[in-house]
Amino acid sequence: MAKNQKFEVAMKKLESIVGELESGSPDLDKMLKLFEEGMELTKFCREQIKEVEGRISTIMKEGNDLNEKPGIDPS
Repeated sequence: MAKNQKFEVAMKKLESIVGELESGSPDLDKMLKLFEEGMELTKFCREQIKEVEGRISTIMKEGNDLNEKPGIDPS
């Protein structure tokens, strides 16, 4: 699965977790597990966004050539 697809899956799961937590229906133990999973998904999504922002900055610095600098994995 490509990273962007993983990001989309993580975001959908995170939205689901938030909805379940906001519903107030899970017991305390379940809420804690959902919260922990949500925090892990949030960290993953932030890392993905940071990586993409770095790639965009690199591309922008190159001007019209639209080449990425060596060492940046475009996959």
